[in-house]
Amino acid sequence: MLLWVVLGGTAGALAADADLPIFDTHLHYSGPDVGGAAGLWTPEEILAKLDRNHVSRALFSSRPNEATQRLYEAAPERIVPFLMPYRSREDRHAYHSDPDLIPWLEQWLEWGHWRGIGEFHLFSEHAGTEVIRDMARLAEARGLILQLHGDHGVVERLFEHAPGVTLLWAHAGTVPVPFFIGLYLERFENLYVDLSMRNERIAPDGVLDPEWAALFERFPERFMVGMDTFSPNRWRQFDALVAETRHWLTQLPPELAEALAWRNAERLLETSAR
Repeated sequence: MLLWVVLGGTAGALAADADLPIFDTHLHYSGPDVGGAAGLWTPEEILAKLDRNHVSRALFSSRPNEATQRLYEAAPERIVPFLMPYRSREDRHAYHSDPDLIPWLEQWLEWGHWRGIGEFHLFSEHAGTEVIRDMARLAEARGLILQLHGDHGVVERLFEHAPGVTLLWAHAGTVPVPFFIGLYLERFENLYVDLSMRNERIAPDGVLDPEWAALFERFPERFMVGMDTFSPNRWRQFDALVAETRHWLTQLPPELAEALAWRNAERLLETSAR
């Protein structure tokens, strides 16, 4: 199959559907403070960006969480809301040790539509706090997905805290190397990977790397794509980011391309809801 990718990838891309649907698993709509996307574009304008790029569904988080709520209320069939555990811009550096975090999360969860907690930034030196332990167990008990921006040590610690939790590893982790990622996917069956911010590694100069292609074939249900609109500038680049992602997806066999583009995300949501 790797020979297909190396020799036939270009022909496969030309033959594939240029409008391959995308389920984006890593979007933000933060603000409306100065410079925030929620202060620049209305929910309807964000939905129009999704429409013209054939992004059929999308996972969103934001600070404050009210922005994601507004998006969900504008299109509940398309927006998958995740609860971000930050109350302020500075909170991202201290939330992991805040004794008030869990009651605050429980209060937010009363809204009832959240499907996960994250994206949250966490590194190994803070992954063992009681607050993080309790957050992981809260997610496990409620069937919520955790979306982690962090290193491999955090992955291990979160599964120690809550062996049954489902973890979506943002950006393919901090060591986005196929061999290394494969080791962790072998160890943890509830670990999934979002590939946001990794297009240059996956497809240098637009050409799909054979090692990444082999990893996707080895774990065809564990990867999904995202554009990571962490800033207004990323929203301005959104059309190009989607096109770039769709370009390397269409260098995969069609069934595998569909899996990464949208089927795996749909399946993950169905599984976590049980």
